[in-house]
Amino acid sequence: MISRSIRRGTATAIKSVSSGISFRNISSGSLLLRCADSLGIVSTVSDVVTGNGWNVTSADVHVERTKLNPVATGSLDGADTFLCRFSFAREDNVSPKEVELFEKSLCSSVSSLRECRSDLLFDSGRHVSLSCGRSPSIVRHFGKCRVGLLLSKREHCLTHLLDRARWGDLDIDVSYVISNAYRPPSHPIRRYLDDANIPYHYVSTSEDSGEGSWEKEVRDIVARSPTVDVLVLARFMRVLSPSFLKWRPLDSIVNIHHGLLPSFKGANPYRQAYNEGVKLVGATAHFVTEDLDEGPILEQAVDVTTHGDTIRDIRIRSEALECGALERALRFVTENRVAVVGRRTVIFR
Repeated sequence: MISRSIRRGTATAIKSVSSGISFRNISSGSLLLRCADSLGIVSTVSDVVTGNGWNVTSADVHVERTKLNPVATGSLDGADTFLCRFSFAREDNVSPKEVELFEKSLCSSVSSLRECRSDLLFDSGRHVSLSCGRSPSIVRHFGKCRVGLLLSKREHCLTHLLDRARWGDLDIDVSYVISNAYRPPSHPIRRYLDDANIPYHYVSTSEDSGEGSWEKEVRDIVARSPTVDVLVLARFMRVLSPSFLKWRPLDSIVNIHHGLLPSFKGANPYRQAYNEGVKLVGATAHFVTEDLDEGPILEQAVDVTTHGDTIRDIRIRSEALECGALERALRFVTENRVAVVGRRTVIFR
């Protein structure tokens, strides 16, 4: 693995522009690029950025040595994988036409790169996907990353994310909450969500509801609700089926597991850790795949435990870790900092 960083003077955006056709306050952004490694990629992209009137403020580069481990990293032709997160800014007003030309220029540039996939994110929230042989695809026109939250009984991750979002410390909009734990309208969580105009949906997952029926209900709620960029399993203690995962875009479901993966997968990781007498406990945020608790890891947090700790002690420590790990994972995703290479993630911090 090779990591290198190229930085130069930071440009401060002084002015912004607002228009009626989905461009709002665009003065800076980032491009997350993944392609087969070759010479001159940084130079090629930088020329396009500067040629369109933007200043490259940073270019963080990583080369994943996929030739050494093609199975684990998902290499298609044995080439190493080049990854880079470019940051850019400009100090003058930018028109919608200029933004469109910039996107098309970048798309044309990256189309010449092998196995290229890239994401362009502006500070207005405009998110554009650029891929080889395709026109720019608008993921989100503007605004914060839209999130749907799923949880069961434990509420610590939900309340933590809601608090961070309320104070502007996490750039997300929570569109709805789905839970398989019943909470009456008088419940504090329900009252908080009502005050914030966030819909709450209860879905029964009891045996009486029938196998698969609860997932169909969840899917119906997601389908008829406003489109979200990310579904977050904030301690949702049910396994989603392969058909549900295929229905969602790739790498658009994030889970927080209350254990330090790859150890202690599945149910009761607190008890598993206690029974094994481990000296470190932790939490793991990861993308959800068909393999239970084996998706690409986004963030982990650890703390020390001792022989004198009870399962309750471990749970209390772990829950604090879960909140922090999930928040940081979502921050990486919303700030265009995550690239997945096979089973691994590259996080540009």
